[in-house]
Parts: sequence; C-alpha cells; structure tokens
Amino acid sequence: MSKDKTRREFIKETCTNTLLGGVFLSQVPLLPDLLLDDIETDSGLTNTLNPQSLVVDVKSRKDVVEGLTPNISLVKQMVSTGITSLTGTKNPADAWKTLFSPEERIGIKINGLGSHLLAGNYQVCWAIVDALKGIGVNENNIIIWDQYQHFLLSSGFKLNMSFKGVRAYATDRGGGTKVLDSGSSHKEYDSGYGAVRLSRIWTEEVDSIINLCLLKDHNIAGVSIALKNISHGVISHPDNFHDNSCDPYIAAINSIPVVKDKIKLHICNGILGLYNGGPMPKKQYVWINNGIMLSNDPVAMDTIGMNIIEEKRIERNLPSLFNRQNLPKHIETANKYGLGVNDLNLINHKVVLV
Repeated sequence: MSKDKTRREFIKETCTNTLLGGVFLSQVPLLPDLLLDDIETDSGLTNTLNPQSLVVDVKSRKDVVEGLTPNISLVKQMVSTGITSLTGTKNPADAWKTLFSPEERIGIKINGLGSHLLAGNYQVCWAIVDALKGIGVNENNIIIWDQYQHFLLSSGFKLNMSFKGVRAYATDRGGGTKVLDSGSSHKEYDSGYGAVRLSRIWTEEVDSIINLCLLKDHNIAGVSIALKNISHGVISHPDNFHDNSCDPYIAAINSIPVVKDKIKLHICNGILGLYNGGPMPKKQYVWINNGIMLSNDPVAMDTIGMNIIEEKRIERNLPSLFNRQNLPKHIETANKYGLGVNDLNLINHKVVLV
C-alpha cells in the first residue's frame, strides 16, 4: 500500500465494484483512519456522542498472548480501562456499580466454539469475576456458561455446580444437542419466525447477562460477534434458524424481551481474531489483534467488528465480506429492529491504548 494512501482510500478503491443489496461497498461508511484525536491514551477523552452508540476498543501496545496464554494482568488492565471508558467513570469499581448491584445473579455467556485457538475467554472471565466480587457480588451468584459443556472445558473452565465458588456449567450439562431441550425453558417464546425455548440458565438462574463474544468470520452469517452469540447460543434448536445467512433470525431472537432486557454489557474478546473460514477456526486464519471491545450496543459492536474483519480480509487479499453468499446482513436488520445502530456516523468508536 502506498504511504500516501490511507486505509480508508485503499479499502474503498479495492471494493468499488462490490455490491451489497444493490449498494456499492464504496458507498458504505468505513472505519475512520486512526488520527491522533481518535486515540485515547491515559489522558482521557470525553464522549460527546450518544453513549448508547459507544464502542470502546481497548488495544494493547504489547502482545497480550505470551506463549499460548494471555497475560492475565494485562487482560485485567484492559478490562478495567474499557469499563471506565465505557461508563465515563474514573474508578473501575464505580464503573461496575453503574451496571450491576451486589444482590444480582449474573451470567457470563461465553462463546467457546474454537476457544482452543481463540484464547482469552478464561482470562477475560476471571477479570470480570474479580471486578464483580470487588463490588460485593457473591461469587456463587456468578455463572460462567455456554450452550455446550465441551465449549466450557475447551476454554479452560472447570465445571462447578456447587454452592461454593463461581459456578460454571452448560445448558446441555454435557449431553450435547439431543438434550438441549431438557436444559431449556418449558415456556416457548415467540421470535416472530417460530417459537424458541431458551436456556433455563437464562430464564431461571440469572438476573442479568454479560455477553462475552468473539471476533469471528462465519461461513453462514458472515460474522459472529455479539448478536449471534446470543441468538444461536441460548436456544434449544439453533439449526432451525440458519437459512438466508441467519437473517432475520439473529435480530428476531435478540429482540425477544426476556432476551434483550437481561443483557447489560457486551464484551468482545478480540485478543485473537478469525478473519476467514469460521466459525471453527483454522490456525492460518487467526491473527493477533491484541484488543477487547466493550459496548451497551450489540449492533454498533458488530458493525465495528465486521469492519475490522473486513480490513483484515482485504489485507490478506481475500474477497470482501460483501462479495460472498454469506452476507453479514443481520447487522442492518438488527438496526431496523431497534437493537442498536449500524450507521458509523452515529457510532463513537473510541480506541484506547494501554
């Protein structure tokens, strides 16, 4: 790439003839180039845009992964910096108190698919747990969970369903797809495109949810970040909702009131990202991103994440996300459902260096 050409110009020039829904990609707003004023270091910049459209993108100056394991001290620093930047507070404890109370039962819904290569779930979870315990949350009221037990185990967690310590278990309790129904609600919830049954962890065992997602390409939905970790990770028959690039099902399931209303925070583990071949990662398509993102707006988070993956694909001379059959159109649909915003002009993408 010419030194006189910005990333923005390069992406637009490369994708001029790529068509998405009748609109040329060159007409789609792209991430702004990171000028000095876009980057917050330790000095602190205030958010002047709609806080519901704020995506805090914490980037580490150093590699987070040392050997095969993320540096837990650095991860804790990134989480603390991210939560204070998101909430506009100076103290991490005060930041967590704006979102959670000590009496709450809090679920941390991970995405463990491919976590053997996309490391960091374990470290980010324990950074969150330590922060919640620091504001008085009983550790036994914290549940780290996923749809399938082997996702939890591959992320490094030990199962715990006892009355002591942080709990960790899955909807399927280790039985796989065939027993998701037994771990799901008796009540069916109307998605608008078919009834769904939700994990009983979601409906009965927690008061609020932290959505801990990954930064991934997806061979059906285009990308799998915040929205898809919820829509297809909390229901008993996710395979019924994969047609048409999972659209409008991702948005529809996220819009069910008991789903939407329990989520208080979205955190994307982007320490390592997957730019091709997802959702199950292959090592050659994993890159070191050294970042995590935090937001209250899953649509804004998915929009920023989608653009990060798109830029990496262009850098590696792969087809645009918008020039494949599996278009990430669920993000625009989620905007139409009122789940958040996908207009980059309305998103404050706040990059913070630590």
